[in-house]
Amino acid sequence: MKRKVEYEKTVFVPDIHAPYIDGNAFRCMLAFLKVFKPEHIFVIGDVLDFYQLSKFIKNPSRMMDLQTDIDAAHLALRQIRKAAPTAKIRLLKGNHEARLQKFLWSTAAELVSLRDLTVPHLLNLDDLNIEWIETGSTVFHGFLIKHGNVVRSRSGYTATGEREKAGISGVSGHTHRLSQIYNTNYTGMTTWVECGCLCRLDPEYAEGQIVDWQHGLAFGFYKKDKKRFTIHTAPIIDGCCVYDGKEIYG
Repeated sequence: MKRKVEYEKTVFVPDIHAPYIDGNAFRCMLAFLKVFKPEHIFVIGDVLDFYQLSKFIKNPSRMMDLQTDIDAAHLALRQIRKAAPTAKIRLLKGNHEARLQKFLWSTAAELVSLRDLTVPHLLNLDDLNIEWIETGSTVFHGFLIKHGNVVRSRSGYTATGEREKAGISGVSGHTHRLSQIYNTNYTGMTTWVECGCLCRLDPEYAEGQIVDWQHGLAFGFYKKDKKRFTIHTAPIIDGCCVYDGKEIYG
């Protein structure tokens, strides 16, 4: 027997790392938004790489392009907004967005009070009607959405660690891996999803290696005014994902 129920369609957009965006994966995600037509979009952190502000040894030739990189992140968000003009979009703070605050606190504390030197202002989020989640996490229908701060060695291990730490179902990015795990105990069943990434898979520190990352996104259906939901991963392979029996390309 079928029963029609009101569900809110939701998409989770993982690590973009502008300007190091994988064009094919990103365009596929935009095409998915147009087909799926979500009511809610969560961009779950690291939309901006902030390479220039990292503590790691950096390529000098890439040190003077910070504004260009910020513009690339703004363009990516503007394209997401254009693909889903009526969706409520939230951007969560990731560890790469946190690089700005760490840089200011350690190097230029006198500038911290300048309101324009914040991620929401630099990315013009108000103009895009995108809500900024400073804490890097939020709860939606009893479901935890976060950028992520657990990193383990293999796909699924991190998801298990995040679920054990949270004690509830949720989704995260950060690891650039795809996985979904389930757990059942006396309180019921919970799940956790790692939803991949949309950045390039050839970071400079891994030259000559294959990184254990996967392109993808996650999407779910959340029952209105309830905690009931279902969530799925959508791997993106060669710029293509599959939804509802159809191949989606950018």
